[in-house]
Amino acid sequence: MDTAKVVEKLNDLIKLDVDAIHAYDQAISACTMDELKRNLTEFRADHDRHVRDLSECVRALGGQPDVRRDWKGFFISGFTGIVSQGDHSALVAMQTNEELTNSTYHKALDLENLSPDVRSLLEKNYSDEQRHLQWIKAQLSARVWERKAA
Repeated sequence: MDTAKVVEKLNDLIKLDVDAIHAYDQAISACTMDELKRNLTEFRADHDRHVRDLSECVRALGGQPDVRRDWKGFFISGFTGIVSQGDHSALVAMQTNEELTNSTYHKALDLENLSPDVRSLLEKNYSDEQRHLQWIKAQLSARVWERKAA
């Protein structure tokens, strides 16, 4: 894969992570449980790091990072804001968002001829995404919002 296409894919991931940051802002503000807010805030920080690291990678490849939201981001943020009306719904919204980020990072890893540095960064970010999704699913399975009501 030529460098311009790699830069384009990395910029797509940057926009995805920017979109995720905005979605996490919505979900965090909807949560009432401190544990949920704390973990979602940590996940948001991971997405901030992804944007920084991917941007550095794009620059190293001679490209210009595209750190902005796209039309999908407005949809994701709007969906999260509408759905996030408390702890349970915020988790449901973030599960949907993390399924998208997991899928997108997984597809990016299928790209051929990635340099070892780029592949390593994508694997690290994908690992974060898997951890986020696993934790969110565990909270939904445990029905943690019911603990607060009890």
